[in-house]
Amino acid sequence: MRLQTSNTKTDDIDLSVAVAMTRAGQTDPLSTIMRAHNQRLFRIARSILRDDFEAEDIVQEVFIKAFTHADTLQDPQKISAWLGKIAVNMSRDRLRQKTRRAQLIDIPDNPDIIPINRTFQEDNDIQTSPERQAAMTDVRALIETGLDTLPDGFREVFMLRVVEQMSLAETSDLLDIPIATVKTRLHRAKILLRKNLEGQITAQSLNAFPFGGVHCARTTAAVLAHFQQGT
Repeated sequence: MRLQTSNTKTDDIDLSVAVAMTRAGQTDPLSTIMRAHNQRLFRIARSILRDDFEAEDIVQEVFIKAFTHADTLQDPQKISAWLGKIAVNMSRDRLRQKTRRAQLIDIPDNPDIIPINRTFQEDNDIQTSPERQAAMTDVRALIETGLDTLPDGFREVFMLRVVEQMSLAETSDLLDIPIATVKTRLHRAKILLRKNLEGQITAQSLNAFPFGGVHCARTTAAVLAHFQQGT
């Protein structure tokens, strides 16, 4: 399955109505919204938390929170930014909680030892030639590893600007930092990444940190179940 991108139009879907329909057993509207936005939300959460499973958990929580408070979204055309803001805030809260727990048990938080779960690429290379699939896998692995070595703040900017191809203004608004800071951090992030990757990063980075297959289905099913149960 190839996921729809975050640019998929869901402006004509009223969230409050979609939630009500899901509670009544008709899940298509919410499923459409989740499939349109889950990859971007996963990448945002992943860039902050550097952990695949934590990021997947955050994506579920974002949708549950957003759909629970669907009536607060006044402009459907801003749903992507609205969901992104929730993802950033929830991911940062989760990161602070992890840091506090690590300090309480006196275990240093070492970002260099956080593993990357390779199964997230499991079905995103379907219909790709073996040679291209191997090349994309190698590049993706190098990009993911390189991004994880970037400092906090720089990693998020790179993910949003290069991988998600968000504008300077969108990135500034989502991360709540000045546009000048976005430019500076992106420039320094590129310098920090290995020189021999820069050409491949721009061309291939859209394939990094995919969110599909069983992970997409699991997130969608969990959120739908939450609302169908009326919780």
